Amino acid sequence: MREAVKAFSVQRDCPITAEEIGGLRASVGWDRDAGNWDRVLENAYMHLTIHDDGRLIGYANVISDGASNAFISDLMIHPDYQRRGLGRNIVRHAVGELKAAGIRGVHTTFVSELEPFYRSCGFYIFKGGIIDTELER
Repeated sequence: MREAVKAFSVQRDCPITAEEIGGLRASVGWDRDAGNWDRVLENAYMHLTIHDDGRLIGYANVISDGASNAFISDLMIHPDYQRRGLGRNIVRHAVGELKAAGIRGVHTTFVSELEPFYRSCGFYIFKGGIIDTELER
């Protein structure tokens, strides 16, 4: 008999703390960067979350001008929950919300290893660049 697959829902602007985001960042191998998350959440166009029994397991931040363009950043899924379609569900939810608001251009950046994932989410992939002022060159 097949085991039932638990369904997780994406929530928009659900109350979360900087500590929860820092913990999720640490779980995926990123720095905690907890000092700035209160400001990020305050200034976000929206943030999307997935919880499992109160535990934050998925997150993405969306930055937008509210008119024509938006940027999905910091998409992360706890390693214990990856490869279940949760990241794709967050992206799909974000794009749906943005489209409903009349926002046409949805952008993101990612490391090259994640290109197949973002391509599967519907992103057109082209070359771009970023300056990270925290990295020394």
